[in-house]
Parts: sequence; C-alpha cells; structure tokens
Amino acid sequence: MTPTKIVMSGQDLVGLAAAKALRGTQASVVLIDRTNHHLFEPLLYQVATSVLAPGQNRFSHPGNSAKAENTTVILGEVTGIDKDKKCVFSS
Repeated sequence: MTPTKIVMSGQDLVGLAAAKALRGTQASVVLIDRTNHHLFEPLLYQVATSVLAPGQNRFSHPGNSAKAENTTVILGEVTGIDKDKKCVFSS
C-alpha cells in the first residue's frame, strides 16, 4: 500500500496540531512555509509591552514538525495547486 502524501501550506496552530497527530503514521508529510518559525500572535501584545522578548513568542519548525521522520520542511511559498494532477507548486 502506498503511503498517503499530505502537503501543508504554512503552519499555524491548526497545522501544528495536524503535524503532531501525523507523527509516527505511515503518511508522508510535506510542510511548505515562507519562514522557518511559527509566530504565536496572541502573545504579540506582551512583546509590545516588553513583558516578553521578541523571540519568546515564536518557535522554529525544526523544533516541532521536522522532528518527525515522516515530515519534510520546505522554505517557500505555495504559488499554485493543480487538483487534477494532484500537484502543489511553490517558489
């Protein structure tokens, strides 16, 4: 049986939960994101008021999804999707 291939564009809180749930499965996961980190936006006000340092409200993808053996992280931006050919284009 061919493993399921899953492509995720960006990684927000939902994407983090999905990537975590897919760890250890037979699925092949590809994460395409413009940056190598996730910004936790609900804490931005604490950064603005100097309660947190600027780096304390984000965390890197390698520290999260990329630890999973079945996950590949690609730095880029999704530029198109061809549903018929089941292809995702990125730059």
